Amino acid sequence: MIVGSPENAVELLSAGHVIGYPTEAVFGLGCDPWNKKAVTKIANIKKRHIGKPFLLVASNINQLTNLIDTDIVTEKAKLSWPGHTTWLIPSKKNVPVWLLDEETKLIGIRVSDHPVIKRICNGFNGPIISTSANLSGEVNIKDQHIFISKFENKVDYLVEGNIGNHDNPSVIINMETNENIR
Repeated sequence: MIVGSPENAVELLSAGHVIGYPTEAVFGLGCDPWNKKAVTKIANIKKRHIGKPFLLVASNINQLTNLIDTDIVTEKAKLSWPGHTTWLIPSKKNVPVWLLDEETKLIGIRVSDHPVIKRICNGFNGPIISTSANLSGEVNIKDQHIFISKFENKVDYLVEGNIGNHDNPSVIINMETNENIR
């Protein structure tokens, strides 16, 4: 596994690779959300059913215009961004099924203020998949050395950097109902 800059990670994302990176609370796995092969690879790494949708992280709301109608985003959601809150928002019709809850057609999105995530998404010019770097149901990883030992042969690249100062992964809120999901 290579450890390096967000700028080098962008090239790998564009080529369909899975990367590891620090988030606000834990290390995460990410890929191009439009690349089904890369998304499937993350599901396989995590031993997670591909039918369970993945969340997205962006550096600003303008990166989301091909996924959601940004005019419907509530003031409460906008005020929480950039930040540590993920919102479940109605998606546009062209969004890949692996990003959506099948029943509700909602997509999970966070606009991050983490400097590494912002550099990745700005360089990639769009959002990326964001899921905790762990096997489904296992403990989240907060240490770079543990990430490397667990994912050395599964992930090609780890973006160098520190996790943020949050203890837990992002809060998830349904924008339509204001219900806290996590």
